[in-house]
Amino acid sequence: MQYIDSVQRLADLVTILYRPRETMARILARPSDRWAAHVVFLAFVCGSVNEIDVRAVAAHLPGLRPVPAMALVAVALIAGGLAWVLTLYILSWIATPVGRMMGGTAKTAGVRAALGWAMAPIIWSIVYRIPFAILVMRLRVVPDVDLHQVLLGFVAHGGCSLIVLYLAFQLAFAIWCIALACVTVSEAEQFELHKGFITVAVTIAFPLMVIAAAIITMR
Repeated sequence: MQYIDSVQRLADLVTILYRPRETMARILARPSDRWAAHVVFLAFVCGSVNEIDVRAVAAHLPGLRPVPAMALVAVALIAGGLAWVLTLYILSWIATPVGRMMGGTAKTAGVRAALGWAMAPIIWSIVYRIPFAILVMRLRVVPDVDLHQVLLGFVAHGGCSLIVLYLAFQLAFAIWCIALACVTVSEAEQFELHKGFITVAVTIAFPLMVIAAAIITMR
């Protein structure tokens, strides 16, 4: 039974991309173990593929051997993933009252599941992150190499186009996550899609406004 449940959740990672409402309804029908935190944690790991470079860690900390360097990277990934999970909880606490003001009925756990599963596209972003990570690893920059010449060579061989393409993918997947969140939240709250958009927009804007106000106050 546990094996079947695990397979079903892996299938949900696929169907959430093109049938978000039906998939979200199935996820919410489960009273517990909705995998919201698991999805967000995995999204962080997959989103960090381009930044994982054990060689760079070893180069900056020459006293470390390869195994301790890998352990340090693993600890950083775990810490970052936990930070994303904490952010998910904070955003769900913000989104829940916002949704209720819009006429929603979802509890915090349901909203958290909706926001968490909206991050699923980042997991699948490895389809472009891994190739780009391999390209970056091939660009070997060592202390004795002229960084300016290396970058010029990279641009001359189409590097500029690759960077633009990478940024375009980043933007597209970010928009995809936001659009998916609007659908999943509206399904959790059982209201119209435009109310889901407003809920997500306010949820994202509120922390940014608080941070901006804090910065202005500190000045």
